[in-house]
Amino acid sequence: MPSLLLEIGCEELPASACREAERQLVERWLPTLGGERGAVLAAPRRLALHVTELPARSPDQWVQGPPEHLREKAAEGFARKQGVSVDELEVRDGFLGVTVPGRPIGDVLPERLDEIVRGLAFTKSMRWDESGMRFARPVRWVCAKLDGETVVGFGGSSYGHRFTHGEVEIPHADDYVDVLRAAGVEPQADERRRLIVEGLDRIGGWSDPAGVLEEVVYLVESPLVLEGSFSERFLDLPPRVVQTAMQSHQRYFPLEGARFAFVANGGDPETVVAGNERVLEGRLDDAHFTFERDVSRGIERLAEGLGSITFVAGAGSFADKTARLVKLVAELGGGEASREAARLAKADQAAELVREFPDLEGHIGAEYARLAGFPEAVCAAIDEQYLPDAGEGPLPQTEPGRVLAAAEKIDNLTVAFALGQRPTGSRDPHGLRRAAIGLCRLATEAGLQIDVDALARRDLALLVEQGAEVADDPAGVAEFVLERLEGLLDVPIEFVRAARESAVAELGAVARLAETLAGEAASEAFDRAFVAFDRANRLAGKADGAAPSLDPELATDEAELALIEALGAASPRIEASVAEEDFEGALAAAAELGPPVDRFFDEVLVMAEDSSVRANRLRLLLDVRDAVGALGNLSHIPR
Repeated sequence: MPSLLLEIGCEELPASACREAERQLVERWLPTLGGERGAVLAAPRRLALHVTELPARSPDQWVQGPPEHLREKAAEGFARKQGVSVDELEVRDGFLGVTVPGRPIGDVLPERLDEIVRGLAFTKSMRWDESGMRFARPVRWVCAKLDGETVVGFGGSSYGHRFTHGEVEIPHADDYVDVLRAAGVEPQADERRRLIVEGLDRIGGWSDPAGVLEEVVYLVESPLVLEGSFSERFLDLPPRVVQTAMQSHQRYFPLEGARFAFVANGGDPETVVAGNERVLEGRLDDAHFTFERDVSRGIERLAEGLGSITFVAGAGSFADKTARLVKLVAELGGGEASREAARLAKADQAAELVREFPDLEGHIGAEYARLAGFPEAVCAAIDEQYLPDAGEGPLPQTEPGRVLAAAEKIDNLTVAFALGQRPTGSRDPHGLRRAAIGLCRLATEAGLQIDVDALARRDLALLVEQGAEVADDPAGVAEFVLERLEGLLDVPIEFVRAARESAVAELGAVARLAETLAGEAASEAFDRAFVAFDRANRLAGKADGAAPSLDPELATDEAELALIEALGAASPRIEASVAEEDFEGALAAAAELGPPVDRFFDEVLVMAEDSSVRANRLRLLLDVRDAVGALGNLSHIPR
């Protein structure tokens, strides 16, 4: 069976584009070629598919025609269009059709490979000539080999390392990797990663706090791991500043002391090391200068400058945001340390160092607060305000940090929703889904009490007081956050959805209620409570004409009176237990309504002829539903 090679050669691709192309080639395009085995190879100047055991022919294709009962009217025209006689038509599933034989793979490849080249999509793409083709970077060559033959319409050669080799002939599809390695290129990302890690381990003591290794793998074709050094005077800077200067722009790996490691794309080691040392020295010099200027101003003066820095167009300045954060941390139960941290949280937005290294926001503000003599609890909270900064990222370790982080996320969500900038589809430019997940984790894992709806309403009132350009009602913030809870809890989604519609408002309590419902789902108590809710809701929830309130004087049936008595006893207990988050107790009280509801439906005609009696009975059932419904909308749970 033949082998196929397709290589797209281009100007240096960003690492993100390499990963996008890899994913598409593996998931979408490799399966369309039908090869039993295949590999995707991505490097800065090339994207390649190498497929072995490719079918010699394309598969036969069934072309469906008109229904069989229209044979006399339509068969002849369909057969003529397909280039066959009417007698050659087949019948499948009541339709006429014809099997079109597959073609030699060499005949179909030109069209299919061109489709792959033009079908790759990137987050950022460009046009560079009159062809109109879009790609992440300009395409300079396309090589396609079917075994030893060059596919019609494509080239049969590639290019080696940009600085050491020129054009190289690919004699056979299976020779691709060996030919490129001989030309100074390692085409396999896994092998480049292995070589880089091996080189770093050989030096020893390396770290990668910003996680740049996976990017570096796609920045070089011929990995050369080297070591450099810098002046020890820069060790006076906070370690995070030095690390950020190394990794944010240069993708270096910090070593112990005044040393660093980096990955070069070949070249003379001595020259390359000297050049990278000069670059890092320059960046550290800039960082040292701006750090000293910020420290000389002090964090209080930095905070005073926040009024001239816009937070979000339409939502005021960072000074306005600071005022909201101070109020929100108080609403969240934060103490003096939390309030002081909120007051200083955004001061580093006025720092020159943050303008140069945005990754340092929060952290460098904490450093400036320490240098100004603020308590460690305040400094730690400033440092932790953006945590968790990823779905599974670390949580703040201090109570003031957790309170400030929650306030930060509530404000970001409320502002975005109020300005009509809520996420749509896969677009989330403000990271609101991440913020919502962070709130859920702060409530469920860190134990922070968070009533999202109340906090969002309070934040909205503050925005209005500040004159923000409120364009939308942020009432959906709580719903948006609760939706994220569904994917975090280890319980069936139906129980989370039921709990979301309960009388419970606090985020962590909603999670605990969902877990309780799921844990008790097989119990007799849950079954009885479910029956009470479900039977009452099925009839009264769909009927019209319920009385505004229950009138016991209109009840005459024994079963009806018994249900009223049971409801009067159970309802306050359910309400009190839910308020105390004793969900097992609330469920036990709700279960007491199951038998009287069953008896009521067995003995009482709800839809009585007397309209006042009928309305009263419907109200009774709605009151039963609402009493049990304090535990959630149990109709979401399948039984």
